[in-house]
Formats: sequence, structure tokens, C-alpha cells
Amino acid sequence: MNELLRKLRGSDLRSDGRANEVAEEVIGNPQLLPLLVEGLAEPDDVVRARTAHALENVSRVHPEFLQDLTPQLCELALKDEVPMVRWHIAMIFGNTTGFKEVDDVVSVLFHLLEDESVFVVSWSIVSLCILGGKYESKRREIIEKVEALKDSSSIAIRTKVKKAINVLKGKEPMPVGWYKGRK
Repeated sequence: MNELLRKLRGSDLRSDGRANEVAEEVIGNPQLLPLLVEGLAEPDDVVRARTAHALENVSRVHPEFLQDLTPQLCELALKDEVPMVRWHIAMIFGNTTGFKEVDDVVSVLFHLLEDESVFVVSWSIVSLCILGGKYESKRREIIEKVEALKDSSSIAIRTKVKKAINVLKGKEPMPVGWYKGRK
């Protein structure tokens, strides 16, 4: 384990630990990005989750840094057992909207709409909403998939669905808190 990843160790998934600090290091020194990306393959759940969190923070400022990671992130979003990893990847997809693999990203986000974690589903809806705004050719299918969740047992998801549909149909603007990337 490299020195950058050692900073992400811990015993509690409920804590972000030093993920923000590590993200700032990578933003300030992009040559560190490959060392951070190594954390996505760590067997330690906490390190993987905090790595995903740090990468999501990086994607807010420099989405272009993560463009080449799209295939790896898609695979991880589908197989990682830690919800925190999956929801941060969903957030990354909303921050890094200039994909050549947009079909793959949208497909992964559709899959994440079926996740057991409310956080994963919620951030997948947000990222799909962002992508639907950018890729008009995907908007109808995104609306259909998101709208299918309108009767979710989760009040949070039902509320998010209603808001997303209104945004995608041009009835209201994107909520400020949904887009985490810096402009």
C-alpha cells in the first residue's frame, strides 16, 4: 500500500477520514492520481470507500482527470459490495459528463437504480438527471427509468424522482446541491 493510501486507512465506513485531504493533494499534484486510483483495488473496504470519495472530490475540480477511468469505474460500480464506493462512483459520473462511453455509464446508472442503498439510488438519479440534460438523445429513456421509481417505498427516492422528472422535462432548474462539480 502506497503512502497516499495509508492516509485513507481507518476502521469506520461512517467517517470520510482524510479523503478530502488526499483529494486536495491529488488536485495540487496530478501525478499522484495513479497512486490514488490503486486504492480502488484495495481489499480493505474503508480504503476503497475513501478512495472513491477522494476521487469524487477530484472529479468536482478536474473531471478530465478521471475520463480514462470510466471503464474501470463502470466495472467497480457493478461489483463492489460497499455502498459508499458505488454512490461516490455515481457522483463521479455526474461530475464527468464528457464520456465517449456514455452508453455504458448510463447503463451502469440504470443498474444502480435497483440498488438496495437509498444513497446509491439517490445519487444515480442525480447523475442521470445531469446526463439527461447534457445528452438529449438519452433523455427520454432516462425519464422512463427514473419515473419507474415514483412509487418507491423510500420517501427520499420518491421526492428525488419527482424533482428529477421536473428538471428533465424543463419544468424547473437543476437543484444547486445536485451538481457538486465546480464550474
